[in-house]
Amino acid sequence: MPRFELVERASQMNSYLLFISLLSLTFIAYARMSTPDALSLSWKRFWKLSRVESFGFDDEKIRPETQSLLLSNFIISFTLSAYLILNSYFDRSEALLLALVFVFGFLLFQLLNFRLALLLTDNWKLVSGIAEINKQVWSFIGLVYLGLSFLYLIYGQAQVALQYSFVILFFVAYAWRLLKAGRACLQANLEWYYLILYLCTLEIMPTFLLYYFIIKDLA
Repeated sequence: MPRFELVERASQMNSYLLFISLLSLTFIAYARMSTPDALSLSWKRFWKLSRVESFGFDDEKIRPETQSLLLSNFIISFTLSAYLILNSYFDRSEALLLALVFVFGFLLFQLLNFRLALLLTDNWKLVSGIAEINKQVWSFIGLVYLGLSFLYLIYGQAQVALQYSFVILFFVAYAWRLLKAGRACLQANLEWYYLILYLCTLEIMPTFLLYYFIIKDLA
């Protein structure tokens, strides 16, 4: 009679990462309790190209508490994704610290971006519209990042491919966000030189520097 032995699978799903993943799932579960169609709305809002005047008044508006939960999931899943990439190059403590610094810096940059955009355009309605675009894009990307993180943790053979997926997804989402924001600026009749200054100084240049000094070195 053949004998079967249980073989322990090598997995990075340690208790810390499992806790983070379950925390994100908890946020998503509460988001669905608050807004049952939160996930489908997040998908639609990600692709929707709305006029600035319609922000906050469309039929696909998500409740504020639901939006906060989805954004919380983005912060957690984004940090987890950054950690999973950096863990291949640094030990766990260093990877965690660098991931937290990277995500904190990204969020701080977004806040400063809004302040500078308001000083540049003196158009609060436009800046509020761009902030809404940020929520639309990153809320949905947080859901995708969480799914990719689970795949990374349970499917070891595809970890390298998933690391590239994390990075590519970030730049694709950022480019889509730029497209939506640029369209909003044009609809608001923002002068073309202000638009170029905004995109080059506050959006494109920081993204290029991020790639050149961080992503390129890791690759």
